[in-house]
Amino acid sequence: MLPHLAWRLDAMIAAITEHRPPLTRPIEQALRAVPRHWFVPPAGESLERDGRRVPIDRDTDPPAWWDAVYAGRPILAGNGCSCPAPGAVADLLELFGPVPGQRILEVGTGTGWTAALLGRLVGQLGSVTSVEADAAVAEQAAKNLAAAGALPHLVVGDGAAGCAERAPYDGVHVTYAVRTVPYAWIAQARPGAVIVCGFGDDHALRLVAGPDGTASGRFARLTTMCTRQDDPPGAALAVDVLGERRAAHLTWTKWGEPERERFGLTVTPEGQWIWLDSPEHVIGE
Repeated sequence: MLPHLAWRLDAMIAAITEHRPPLTRPIEQALRAVPRHWFVPPAGESLERDGRRVPIDRDTDPPAWWDAVYAGRPILAGNGCSCPAPGAVADLLELFGPVPGQRILEVGTGTGWTAALLGRLVGQLGSVTSVEADAAVAEQAAKNLAAAGALPHLVVGDGAAGCAERAPYDGVHVTYAVRTVPYAWIAQARPGAVIVCGFGDDHALRLVAGPDGTASGRFARLTTMCTRQDDPPGAALAVDVLGERRAAHLTWTKWGEPERERFGLTVTPEGQWIWLDSPEHVIGE
């Protein structure tokens, strides 16, 4: 291990847990065992909290590059790919809860960091199938993963279609945010499988596949760099669901200003709907 890596990993873990409960032991161990710098390009941009993109270059300014890699910020690569914020990665992994031996579908390989973390969590008896739409991004991810000693099954294709030939899966982990959940992810999941993804701008979604071919679950927090500080989480989700901000705020107030965790979503072959408190109380699609 590099002499400065241990304290940088400590700092990254501390930053992740500053505004959330401590990480579970398997997630923390995975984050330490699969260092983020293996998956960050030598040159890129660090996305700051104020929205600025700050160039980083390992060759011209190594200290600034290392600082950015182990800070809590997303890193943008020159190929349009990004290495997500460690807090967002940890949030989704905690919601997902992978265990050794599971067969996992990952949608959105990106730099390969999350695929490597998932591989660590499911162990040698499990498997990770990762789908990436961009061939150039997938090629670089394959190099990153090989250098890190991680061996997921990589597929270049449409993530919304999943990977039916390797189904069924014990879980589906999506590295990007959606507003509509593709039904293919549900169809390729075993009953009881967990499906997690980002939703809208600032939210996470955790669904559980049912034996009837549907999936349902609730929204949760997601640590991002673009959280709308002027909106409570429940109001921000109402805006994502209903659209126009002022009207959504008025409706959210009429509902009694519910917290984000009271909202949920159900996916069926016919479509999806968002509900408040129970699937019978539908408030949007």
